[in-house]
Amino acid sequence: IENVVTTFAPRPKKAWWQSENGVEHVSIQLDLEAEFHFTHLIMTFKTFRPAAMLVERSADFGRSWKVYRYFAYDCAASFPHVPRGPPRRIDDVVCESRYSDIEPSTEGEVIYRVLDPAIPIRDPYSPAIQSETQRVNDPGLNLDWEQEGRNLQGRAAGKLPFPGKPSSLSCPARAPRLRPPSTAPGAGLTTFTGAEPAQRCTAQPGHVQPRACEPNHTQPGAKSRAQPSPTATVPAGCDCNEHSRRCHFDMAVFLATGNTSGAVCDGCQHNTMGRRCHLCKPFYYKDPSKDLRDPAVCQACDCDPEGSLDGGLCDGADDPARGLIAGQCRCKEHVAGPRCDRCKPGFFGLSATNPQGCQRCQCDPRGTVAEGSQCDPVSGDCFCKRLVTGHNCEQCLPEHWGLSHDLPGCRPCDCDVGGARDNLCAVETGQCRCRSHVVGRQCSQVEPGFYRINLDHYTYEAEDAQLHQGSVVEREPPTDRPASWTGAGFARMLEGGWVEFHVRDVPFSTEYDVIIRYEPQHPEPWQEVRVRVLRPSPISASSPCGNTIPADDQL
Repeated sequence: IENVVTTFAPRPKKAWWQSENGVEHVSIQLDLEAEFHFTHLIMTFKTFRPAAMLVERSADFGRSWKVYRYFAYDCAASFPHVPRGPPRRIDDVVCESRYSDIEPSTEGEVIYRVLDPAIPIRDPYSPAIQSETQRVNDPGLNLDWEQEGRNLQGRAAGKLPFPGKPSSLSCPARAPRLRPPSTAPGAGLTTFTGAEPAQRCTAQPGHVQPRACEPNHTQPGAKSRAQPSPTATVPAGCDCNEHSRRCHFDMAVFLATGNTSGAVCDGCQHNTMGRRCHLCKPFYYKDPSKDLRDPAVCQACDCDPEGSLDGGLCDGADDPARGLIAGQCRCKEHVAGPRCDRCKPGFFGLSATNPQGCQRCQCDPRGTVAEGSQCDPVSGDCFCKRLVTGHNCEQCLPEHWGLSHDLPGCRPCDCDVGGARDNLCAVETGQCRCRSHVVGRQCSQVEPGFYRINLDHYTYEAEDAQLHQGSVVEREPPTDRPASWTGAGFARMLEGGWVEFHVRDVPFSTEYDVIIRYEPQHPEPWQEVRVRVLRPSPISASSPCGNTIPADDQL
């Protein structure tokens, strides 16, 4: 006996003899080394019981053998020339099916009793009875089967209250092409003769058991009249769609297909898998335009692993009932696109570590434009209204206040040029920073108990000036608040243009401040504004501006 598996436990059911995977014919032979009387044999199997087997005995140390009993799930197919049980006499050699069912899958027993209690025995000491029970010196258990999905990991527990006769089990499974075994004198081995197609398994010199016949994997019940070609490369019955040349039999598959096919392909190539190499491996899909036997039928999924479910897994094949489309990527919750490579509108930051793929934009709805995506899909920067700024569009531009749902988003501070220190105001209330004794939001009112003098200044309207690369835009003053401009409107100037004012009403030479008021059309302020003063004549040394240098006229 080879291939013994044990856990070194004292209990006998914790150790068993295990057949080698894929070997077709297996036998166990027990040499008792002396004569014993044999009454019964009990065999316990670790997994499924054999689909077919036989028990033999030898009383001359293996020179000749006599069959005790045949066991098979389908006696007519496995042992067609052996009568069906139960036996009517003690020496009847019959085939029984009650110990060959696929259930149970573990700890199933096969029991043989020499003296069947159902058969009446008048004289238990008669020579006929004694010949059945005595003089056993070379028992053997011969297991012989084909690949049928039953991995016969069996442990024969021989309960011999009286030492027993040699026994042998032969398990040709359910293959109808195998005939009953014939004895091989002197070896205690079994020789099978194939019927459809013809094969012969012969014992090799020096071997305890015969080599297994190469399986052709014809399904149980299949009929094949042709002789197998010695140069054939694909076994009969293997339907692997030209992606494999090897297969094995699986009983569970055979039963699941209604006893029509039990073939399971081995070593599927071309990125295929499945019982018949008919499916594509994970991360591949079946090209609907190609035949299933085409080596290029399985194409690699083109899914972004960061935004796809299961690391880039795609639908393996078309299945309208399940809503599957071959090659279609399955995106995470917040991801879109055929490849699942971009965030949905309103989300940003595609990441493989995020179970939802992208995170939601954190934009202030008061300062964000209403059209399109709310933020940049990569950086998460929100798309702000004209007078709003900040990563989340949560604050007004400098010199603006009152973040709201209005179209521009914020309002100008409009601080009084004389009463306020500058044009900055509080972002919530719009309150400007007033000079002493000046009050009001815009610092345009005098504190009670004080008065103001007029500010001496000259106003020059840009729309009345000479424009270079510019145009006049007239405006109607608003009705709900003071206008932010004087005159008819504005001069709209483009980048690189200029406005030329002709100042002819300055009464005397002194220091003047040049103030240019403008309203930008873009959120960012002007990067560079140049003011140039052109004098009608040289400056007199006695003038208050006598110390002016040319650089002072370039602002």
